[in-house]
Amino acid sequence: MKEGQRLRLSASVVQMLNEAESWTGRMHIHKLLYFAQELLGLDSEYEFVLYQRGPYSFELDADIRSLRSIGAVDITPNPPPYGPSYGVTDLGKVLGKPSPVGDPMVAKLRELAKELGPRHATELELLATTLYVLSNERPESDKATVERVRSLKPQFSEDEAENALQQVRQIQERFR
Repeated sequence: MKEGQRLRLSASVVQMLNEAESWTGRMHIHKLLYFAQELLGLDSEYEFVLYQRGPYSFELDADIRSLRSIGAVDITPNPPPYGPSYGVTDLGKVLGKPSPVGDPMVAKLRELAKELGPRHATELELLATTLYVLSNERPESDKATVERVRSLKPQFSEDEAENALQQVRQIQERFR
């Protein structure tokens, strides 16, 4: 996917998250696109690496900054400890249509935005990290998955990691 197509996709994702009544922070944008690549087969060509708050794409972050610099998205500051919220502008709405991924994928992205958008950033961090472990490391058992997630995210309890694993499995099932 070329840079212009990625910018159009990212602008449409911000709009989908806004429509899903999401906080629409940077983490929401990253995690939605990560889940879309892993579960829906979205071919955005963003490379995600495991980073401080779970799967993260440096290229996507650069594209978000580009969207802001051209006026396709705006930022609403929020009081600490919350980060800013992103909103799509009129230019962003025009830029995001038509979507570079086609109507069937857009419909799936909207549903995924409704699923993930309302969630808190820390929950998204844990869910996306769990999906990353499942997809990239393929542990042999649920117990091994929970242990690996906890080794990466020790701030979460074993119960939270087990719950995240079950939620990821439900999301995987729903979007197959």
